[in-house]
Amino acid sequence: EAVKLEPALAHIRPQLAGATYTAEDESGDANQFARELVKRCEQDGVRFLMSHTITALREVGGEIDHVEATDSEGRFQRIKADAYVLAMGSLSPLYAKPLGIELPIYPAKGYSVTMPVKDARMAHQVSLTDDEYKLVFSRLGDRLRIAGTAELNGYDRDLNRVRCEAIVRRVEELFPGAGHLDQAQFWTGLRPATPSNVPIIGRSKVKNLFLNTGHGTLGWTHACGSGKSIARIVSGLQPEVNFAFAGMPKGSVAVPALAASAH
Repeated sequence: EAVKLEPALAHIRPQLAGATYTAEDESGDANQFARELVKRCEQDGVRFLMSHTITALREVGGEIDHVEATDSEGRFQRIKADAYVLAMGSLSPLYAKPLGIELPIYPAKGYSVTMPVKDARMAHQVSLTDDEYKLVFSRLGDRLRIAGTAELNGYDRDLNRVRCEAIVRRVEELFPGAGHLDQAQFWTGLRPATPSNVPIIGRSKVKNLFLNTGHGTLGWTHACGSGKSIARIVSGLQPEVNFAFAGMPKGSVAVPALAASAH
């Protein structure tokens, strides 16, 4: 059945012990999705300060007074708002700690390899997960993307050549000749991992600071549901998904944080 669903697996049929198929699962290009979302938001009046770097969140009297930032030319700015949402992925703990908020988030480095399709007959069409090597294989039009691994090495984002070569070897083992290995592009990013892999969404102990972070490997999967939930919380409404997350250190949030679903 697995080979029927994905003919590119035919040559490793003897090695296949079995497979799990989920018809609802999908894959896509998160970068393209985000770029299109930015355009839609800008049409509705949202302003993105892409060239700015946040340096600190400044608290006065138990609430955030302003955000300190520098622009692309190094000019210092203070940015004020009524409410602030900390959604900075694996960097979130670095900005929360000076405010007395200890977030149980650690940067887990993941790798991705993208290459052009060389032989469409050998390339997969279905999004696949290799349980043995913890890799996910996606087809993005005329490109193959393979992502996975977890390296715990702080905030280091250097590419580990050994890991990159291991991913490429696995591609060739499973789908020989499918991609242009000599044109492979490597990338690495830091997943904001929590001990339970459940995101931290809700109010913080700082009056006007809200949290939307710690999504681990499921950032895009949970993005829309998380965004909707935190928007309702900031607006003083109950989120549609509402259950306590006990993974936060005691006393670090004023009310129970909330786990968001993408459904």
